[in-house]
Amino acid sequence: MVFSWFKEKQPVVKTLINRHMGGLCQSAETVTHTIKSAERIVIQMTLDSWLARGGQLIGYAPDNFHSNTNLSQLLLDEVRIAPVQRRQFEKAPGEFIDCVTRGLLLLHHEGQPFVVLLSQPDSRYDTPALEIMAGDRATATAVLNKLQEAITKDTIYKGRTIYLEEDRFGGDIIIRFQQMPPASRDALVLPEAIMTVVERNVIGMIKHAETLRQSGRSTRHGVLLHGPPGTGKTLLLRYLAASLPSHTVILMTGRQEGLVRESCQLAKILAPALVILEDVDLIATSRETNRCPVLLHDLMDEMDGLGTKAEVIFLLTTNRPEELESALSARPGRIDQAIEFPLPDDDCRLRLFRLYGKGLDLSAVNLEQWVARTENVSPAFIEELLRKSALMAAERGENEVPLKLKDGDIQLALEELVIFGGELTQKLLGFKP
Repeated sequence: MVFSWFKEKQPVVKTLINRHMGGLCQSAETVTHTIKSAERIVIQMTLDSWLARGGQLIGYAPDNFHSNTNLSQLLLDEVRIAPVQRRQFEKAPGEFIDCVTRGLLLLHHEGQPFVVLLSQPDSRYDTPALEIMAGDRATATAVLNKLQEAITKDTIYKGRTIYLEEDRFGGDIIIRFQQMPPASRDALVLPEAIMTVVERNVIGMIKHAETLRQSGRSTRHGVLLHGPPGTGKTLLLRYLAASLPSHTVILMTGRQEGLVRESCQLAKILAPALVILEDVDLIATSRETNRCPVLLHDLMDEMDGLGTKAEVIFLLTTNRPEELESALSARPGRIDQAIEFPLPDDDCRLRLFRLYGKGLDLSAVNLEQWVARTENVSPAFIEELLRKSALMAAERGENEVPLKLKDGDIQLALEELVIFGGELTQKLLGFKP
């Protein structure tokens, strides 16, 4: 089979460029722009709108696919027309757009011809780029300025919850959308004093940002939430994100260790933003033991690089604050506030039984007894205890909703979790015997 675009008589790309430019190639000027991950979609949408007003999009087949092609090569080499290469990117949750990764656009700006080359790097260490050629530098610069204006006005990612992912097949960093289930304040069972401190350091900091800025105070802020597993740190993050719908939320985990710098740079572009790093102990361990020693240095440097006026708040969580103390104290001022999440006291455990007991009939249960017997357990443990108790009630024969629990159901559930589950289950659910 011979593809039509591969026939020997297929015109070379430079013929089409010269025809479009009307003999201006000899004195043409070019400008180049490196395409950041947050820019790719809005650039494509802008180019699509220009193309719809009249123009031509063609693909090209360089002789050597392992070298990045530029416009000078297209004008000098016998590069032939080939299919346009595209790739789908997500522009909204579940909504995709085809972006040109290798192609050439022949367009006009205020009556003047210009060419846009889109190229995809072959090396994972390079980034995508576009090159603009026009008959004079003023026209080429004006076209690039139009693109940059569109990028500045972009709202695709602002106010969304996103995370970064490294492309395994190239140098791209892909932005993914993440659905972050909202949490209400009522779902948080924490001492009111802790809630007050948390809300002051995040919501209050944002509410009074302009006043702080005018008085010469920094609006960049770092908060470390620490405590045993299952004490509500992640739930609190969901509450804060839901409380700040105009803020972009950039999620990270300890496993995204190669994308710290890119995430911080994205936060600056999309500010106001929250950068959430869960399990930061997997990232910011001491420099001597870190698998990637430069990583912590990058994290601290990027926080510094945002500047004191950046509208970015870093929210870090850890189950092991002792792993971070020496590393973070070596660079003071980046994390401004640490907030401890304790295991729930008697009052909080009673509130947790009532919260997680919704949909169950607890009238026959001695709640005071179970509050006393669940000292040193996490909220996650109480949630699982009641779920397993409901299963015990169902096996006992209860089938009417709400399921009626008895003390014996909770006793069986507790034994299964603590005795048969062993030390591992206890650790997973935040139980301290």
